Amino acid sequence: MLIKLIIMNALLWAGMILGISFLESWVKFRAPTLVKSIGLDVGRTVFRFFHGAQCGLLLIFVFLSIIIKFWIVQWAAIAILTGILALQIIWLFPILSQRVDKILAGDTISDSYTHTFYGILEIAKFLILIFFAGKLIQ
Repeated sequence: MLIKLIIMNALLWAGMILGISFLESWVKFRAPTLVKSIGLDVGRTVFRFFHGAQCGLLLIFVFLSIIIKFWIVQWAAIAILTGILALQIIWLFPILSQRVDKILAGDTISDSYTHTFYGILEIAKFLILIFFAGKLIQ
């Protein structure tokens, strides 16, 4: 039963990444009446709350993994997920948030790969979660 909960947790988290990072964040800028500044501010707010939700899902992973006594491979996946999430929350998101502040203030900002790197980490989290769930289903 606990394995099923972990699988559901992994798939829920992966689905949230798809829904928020790869759907909502792109689709909102396709709305013809949405002003870019509002879209950026909404996006920043959505991701701030999404980070909290991901931390909660990670805590569920850790709690259930302690009970199940996972092997080193599962713990390595959880450690990688933790590292990625920490990088995003502590390092990348503040940089992206500052960029939004500058855009909202009317400043011109230089090109940056921060957003691309954040997206690559989202893909990595998604793939790890799908792999994790797939291995547990077998």
